[in-house]
Amino acid sequence: MSEQQNLQRISIMTMSEAERQYYLGKSGIHLWYARSPLPGAAPSPEFRFPAEDSVPEPASDPIVSRPPQSPRARPAKDATGKHRIAGIQALMADREAEAPKPPPALKASEAQASVAEEPSAAEVPELEAVTEADQQIRIDARLGFWVSERSVLVSGVSDEASARLQDALAENILASLGESLVPEGAHEIRWPVFGNPRVPGNGLDDFHGVLRSASKEFGARRLLLLGVLTDEQLPDRSEWLASALGIPAVDFPRSLAELAAVPAYKRDLWQQLKSAIGV
Repeated sequence: MSEQQNLQRISIMTMSEAERQYYLGKSGIHLWYARSPLPGAAPSPEFRFPAEDSVPEPASDPIVSRPPQSPRARPAKDATGKHRIAGIQALMADREAEAPKPPPALKASEAQASVAEEPSAAEVPELEAVTEADQQIRIDARLGFWVSERSVLVSGVSDEASARLQDALAENILASLGESLVPEGAHEIRWPVFGNPRVPGNGLDDFHGVLRSASKEFGARRLLLLGVLTDEQLPDRSEWLASALGIPAVDFPRSLAELAAVPAYKRDLWQQLKSAIGV
């Protein structure tokens, strides 16, 4: 054992019990005292701790401020617990100080000024103009296609008449021309695809592209239009339909449902068919 270790041992042995526990606690050694004498154990010396006995603490040590006053207390552990509580409280205080405070409530005059700065409906005419334009070019169409050997009959389809009635009438018109439907020659196109007119792919140009794609399957067949759109829906209806479906041989303003409801319309259609096709 070195001389320095001997001096440390002698200094610890000559200390009071409070000083000895303090320095042993700083070294990580905690003493334990029995609350009552153990059976068969040798008697232990009585350690008396003077009330005024204190050990000066270095200024740089924030953990313990004074030595313990009771042999059963654990001074280093208790002081550490108090220090942790103090540290947690300081940390919470710092976080509360750093937390952003809600903005103060506006006064009545400032609130009125902020409301006055907001643009009114009269100051945004462009948005209203766009909405009206979208409504003007919106087209709700349900078109039926019946394809025969030499003709394509395109008609507006109505929910007010049964689908079987309109199919039968279309087949009868083609039969009067001496033609019959090709296999899978009847189909239907509904527009718009989505209920919201602002959804991409739902505009007038997209509808034109769909009809243009369908017309490529017609080949050299003659086109018969019955009640396909109106001038109210499209101001340039004739030119628009000609570019989308082709130039029609017959462009009759009444649909199949109207022909079924009004017999006079059938005679008008027959006269137009005879003059245009020569049946």
